Amino acid sequence: MKQLQIFGANDLRLVEVAVPQCGADDVIVDVAACGVCGSDLGYVASGGLGAAQPMPLGHEFAGRISTVGSAVGQWQVGQAVVVNPLSTANLIGNGGSDGAFARQVRVRSAQEPGTLFALPPGLGLERAALAEPLAVAFHAVAQGAAHATTRAVVLGAGPIGLGCVIGLERVGASDIVVLDRSARRRALALELGADAVFGDCDEAFWQALAERHGGSDFYGRTLPRTELFIDCAGAGALVEAVVQRAAPRTRVVVVAVHHHATALDLTLVMAKELELRGAFSYGESFPDAIAHLAAHGERLAPYVSHRLPLSRFEAAFALAADAEQAAKVLVVPD
Repeated sequence: MKQLQIFGANDLRLVEVAVPQCGADDVIVDVAACGVCGSDLGYVASGGLGAAQPMPLGHEFAGRISTVGSAVGQWQVGQAVVVNPLSTANLIGNGGSDGAFARQVRVRSAQEPGTLFALPPGLGLERAALAEPLAVAFHAVAQGAAHATTRAVVLGAGPIGLGCVIGLERVGASDIVVLDRSARRRALALELGADAVFGDCDEAFWQALAERHGGSDFYGRTLPRTELFIDCAGAGALVEAVVQRAAPRTRVVVVAVHHHATALDLTLVMAKELELRGAFSYGESFPDAIAHLAAHGERLAPYVSHRLPLSRFEAAFALAADAEQAAKVLVVPD
């Protein structure tokens, strides 16, 4: 079968590999769709993870179980599932030996809790492939303790940022503001539940926030009383701007990958009692993401901007890197 692998920096190839073999504790999943993640773009640019060469790629996927190992009693052939690619013994598409940009993928230790999630009736497999990025976004929203009265700002409207908009609307956040330079992604954010969008982190942006969320005095300076900022942009200057301009006791969640070290004014973090938290992976959010897709999948249709066959992987990755054209790009087997 064909599988997408990284052979070096910017060296991505679709190669012929053996069909995966099912161990006693494993299942084989026939992949229905796999999303292109921002981390996939990063892996390609850097040549993969560590010494693993070549590195199979693809981790945002859903499909049906086609083979069940002899020691697996919990799962059956034909079940529709979403897979946690970072679960015990796997690292699917993240430096492990398996990747989901392929027709089939092996899932090890299939009975370990939190590895496989059964899909409810009526949830299509391609829509279910969105569960992984939504789980990341929902975990970021949970890390920010967002609730029905939260006034929030999402920095960056890529797939995870758009997922955070969906997650904030899901918990009933009272005002959701999105900052992104891409007009296309700002429009998508509004479609998916944002209340307001802005293109630049300038004085007009901070003034508009103070008008929307109210002002708080900090040593003679009026600061917007936004309660939560979620960084999905990975631009250190934006996080530093938040530290400078956020009101006391604001919560800041970093879910973006930052490729360069960022200098923050820790005296302001201390003086304002800012809460700075990271959000990595999924937490316990996979079931919530699946349930939300089952209940609201059609409303989330704008989240997927393109659907391409695996044979057109180069076009899929080019689109995923183009903020003015794409949101979530799905790749399906030929």
